[in-house]
Amino acid sequence: MANPSPDGPKEHDNVAVPFDRIAGMIRHLTHDIRNGLNTLDLQAAFLQELVTDPETVPEVKRIRSMITTTAKSLQSFSATFWLADAHPVTYSAKIFVEDFRSRLASVLPEGATPIPWKEALGEESITVDIELIFRAFSECFKNAFHFREKGGEITARVFSEKGRFVLEIKEAKSALPSPPDSWGREPLVSTRRGGFGMGLFHARRILAVHEGGMDFAHDPDAQVLTTRLSLPLAA
Repeated sequence: MANPSPDGPKEHDNVAVPFDRIAGMIRHLTHDIRNGLNTLDLQAAFLQELVTDPETVPEVKRIRSMITTTAKSLQSFSATFWLADAHPVTYSAKIFVEDFRSRLASVLPEGATPIPWKEALGEESITVDIELIFRAFSECFKNAFHFREKGGEITARVFSEKGRFVLEIKEAKSALPSPPDSWGREPLVSTRRGGFGMGLFHARRILAVHEGGMDFAHDPDAQVLTTRLSLPLAA
């Protein structure tokens, strides 16, 4: 019998693996790596106590900082594969926006320009797990800043409409890398070089738990992309 062609189908090509199985593997792997990084940090801390050379001390501190940054990055990545149980509370929509805006600056890229906001809210309330929704909304802003065109402004508007709280993010966009209806629909699909394709997918999952939605609309004439996030208002 002739050997199969090396360019032909292989036994494990296109194997469908349940997402939960991949998520469990990622969480286990990142947990083990973070444990290893924590051990390295402890060793570096011990080394820092022993080192007296004034030129070497800053380098040891820099190594510890790199270890910490990498561990946090792994933790953040691992979190996108796991959806924690939601613990919703009823919250003033206005106060929610104020709190979110105060936190947003800490997750945006360094040097990000301030975002102009327009608010048209009254006494509406929303029932949400605050930390989860903050995470979902933040991911959409980070995505907008990462893909924004040079010099393009990003603006935000919040209002209520037909029984829903709505946040719209607008950004200058002359062309799109792929059809926006597919963004965040599947995990591990990214148009960003070096991206993992988990951010918008995780944000969609969080919004779905809250009976919320995420939609994108591109106006090629105005060259504007609108990201629309919505949540039901509290009864």
